[in-house]
Amino acid sequence: MTRTSGDETEEDDVPIRVDFRDTATARAWIEDTRVRRPYRPRFFAAFCKALTSTKPLRILELGSGPGQLAREILVHCEVKKYVALDFSPAMHAIATEYLGELASRVTFETRDFREPTWPYDLGQFDAIVTLQAAHETRHKRHLVSLLERARACCAPGGILLYADHYLTPETKLTALSPTRDDQPAALARAGFVDVQLCYEEGNMALWCGTNSTVEASNPVG
Repeated sequence: MTRTSGDETEEDDVPIRVDFRDTATARAWIEDTRVRRPYRPRFFAAFCKALTSTKPLRILELGSGPGQLAREILVHCEVKKYVALDFSPAMHAIATEYLGELASRVTFETRDFREPTWPYDLGQFDAIVTLQAAHETRHKRHLVSLLERARACCAPGGILLYADHYLTPETKLTALSPTRDDQPAALARAGFVDVQLCYEEGNMALWCGTNSTVEASNPVG
């Protein structure tokens, strides 16, 4: 087996190192991410561009965190319903503060997407979005299962927008990050079709896949 750190191997789930349920820790992560990943606003814009539609959309965000992506989507896109799913009440509180009046348009769901039952009773969505969160399944082998469960919440003809880091020679926690080629392959294995690259920068890529069960009209423009 390939050793990573301590007694861990490539086959082990990577232990959680940051407790996002702690408010101070969550705020420190937000600031650190702002400094280390200054290109995130360009990903926000790419999400909004991909969500162009002729009618208001029902949107589910997985790992919604501090509400930064939600704010951009609510301001720039036609949104009928927005559900923000995160396992951290602290992140939901920070997002509520950050969104201000926009928070009234968001339903905050405290659920852990590592649990198989997380999609239960959420309903159907025209678009499911996730930014820099899917690796919190704590191992890349769980990615397809996460995307399969997301597809169960995706309306026929709806889309999934998935963005996360991919493996590079500099990656420290290699068990968390699939290769760049494995990212779109994971969407395809989960049942999404017409998988396309929307944006890429800083060892992170945004992919769009369509739910393969298609109705007469696609709900996303």
